[in-house]
Amino acid sequence: MLILFLLMGIASFLYFAFLWTTTALSDIWIWLIIGLLHLFLSFLFRKKAKWKRNSLLFRAKVFCLSTYCIFIVLFFALCFFLSRYKFGKAENNLDYVLVLGCELEDNRPSQTLKKRLELAANYAEDNPNTRFILVGGRGKYSASAESSVMYHALLRSGISGDRLLMEFYSKNTKEKIQFGLNSIAEWREELYFQDMEVQREKGLNFQDEEYSYIKEDVLEWEDRPPHVGILSSQYQLFHCMAFAKEEQEYYFVTMSAEEPLYLIPHYYTREVLSVLLGRLFHQI
Repeated sequence: MLILFLLMGIASFLYFAFLWTTTALSDIWIWLIIGLLHLFLSFLFRKKAKWKRNSLLFRAKVFCLSTYCIFIVLFFALCFFLSRYKFGKAENNLDYVLVLGCELEDNRPSQTLKKRLELAANYAEDNPNTRFILVGGRGKYSASAESSVMYHALLRSGISGDRLLMEFYSKNTKEKIQFGLNSIAEWREELYFQDMEVQREKGLNFQDEEYSYIKEDVLEWEDRPPHVGILSSQYQLFHCMAFAKEEQEYYFVTMSAEEPLYLIPHYYTREVLSVLLGRLFHQI
C-alpha cells in the first residue's frame, strides 16, 4: 500500500503540472489536494503498527484504508453512471437546443468547447428549424463571455444569426440551465409579438383563416410542450438534468459531446466530487 499511495501522489502532482501548462482550467488545484492526501496515506502506512486493537496507529490505518476503499468503489461507480447517463430519446427538429459554454483558452474556444460547437453545428445543419440558446458568461480570466465566443464560432460555421440567442450572465451549471430556459421563454414571447405585428401589417386579425402563427407560438396551444435539447459534454449531463427537470413546462433531451481524452480524469473527478457534495447538501 505504501508504494501504491506514493505512486498515486506523484501521478496526481504530475497531472496537475500537465494541466497547469496545457489548459486554462481554474479548478486544477483539486489534484494538489489529491496528491497531498495520497502522500499522507503513504506516510501513515510507512509507520509500522502492532496488530492490536488498542493501538491508535493501527486504528487510524484501518479507518483510512476502509474509507479510501469505500470512496474508490463509489467513485468508479459514479464515473460509470455519469459516462452512460442520458435523458429522453434523441430526435430531430428539436424546438430549441441549449448549448452550455465552458472554459476559454486565450479568448478562443477550448478543445472541450470545440467538441460542443461541432455537435451543435452538425445538428443545426441537419435541422434548419431548430434555434440555439448559447449560455455562459465571462470567466474569471476571460475577456469575452463564453456565449459571445460560441456565437461567432457558429456564425463562421454557417449558422444564421437569427437562429442564435446569447445569454451572458450565468457563471455555473445551475445558472446556465435556469438562465437559458428563462431566455427561451423570453425569446418565445418576443417572437410572438413580432409575428402579431407582421399579421397586423397584413391587415389580418386573429379570426381570419389566413392568420398564421410561427412554430414556437403554435406550441402554446398544442398538446406537447416545447422540445429542448441540453447539449454539453457527457460528464456534465446528469448535473444539467438535475436542474433542468425542475422546469415542468419543457420536454428535455440530452445531447452528448465528446471530451478530450487527456481531460477525462479531471472532468469526471471534479464532477463526482460535485455530485457527492451536491447530494450531501441537498443541492441536487
